[in-house]
Amino acid sequence: MRTMEGPETTHRPPRQRRSRESMERILDAAEQLIRERGFDAMTISEVVERSNSSVGSLYARFPNKLGLLRGVHQRYLNRVQDEVFAALTGEHPEAETLEEAVSRIVQVISSHLLSEPELFRAFILEAVFDPGVRAQGERTNAARRNKVMEILLKHRSEIRHPDPESAARWFYSFCMAILRERITFGEAAELSGGFTDEVLIAELTRTGMAYLTGRLPDSF
Repeated sequence: MRTMEGPETTHRPPRQRRSRESMERILDAAEQLIRERGFDAMTISEVVERSNSSVGSLYARFPNKLGLLRGVHQRYLNRVQDEVFAALTGEHPEAETLEEAVSRIVQVISSHLLSEPELFRAFILEAVFDPGVRAQGERTNAARRNKVMEILLKHRSEIRHPDPESAARWFYSFCMAILRERITFGEAAELSGGFTDEVLIAELTRTGMAYLTGRLPDSF
């Protein structure tokens, strides 16, 4: 049974180049193994072997397996957050409609999360036990939610909900709840199980438009 762990699980960033390279190899190996087998099945010895490192080198940077996950989590967030923001705010028609904005938001967020199910499953489940992982995730989620709300509220006049800010926030929270359920439980998920990723994305778009405007998207 896992227990709550606090700041002691934080990894210690190295100062020397060789040490940084060693840490990157360890994080690369851990991330690959989580993708392949899941966090619970991954062992420290496997990480050491795949990274061509040593147990001493690993524990010099990460106090335990959960600390290693926190390192993987932090590096992943640093790497992909800018990519997600760029996709959300990237090239799109100047006269983009609310329907087009909703479709783009759902596509970007869903594709990002569903492309790494084992990795995100580890992050989601460990956030329950580790306040450090949870805090990292909450900061990233808040920034992403604010960006989505900013995009949606450019179409305030098209939103028929009496409180557009609350509606935009609820739409984002609903999408994330469904996607987290899908990642956590896979095909056994009560709400999102049994759908292909493509159908799930289409239904999230349909639901979002119906909620925000009281009508189905023109493309459905």
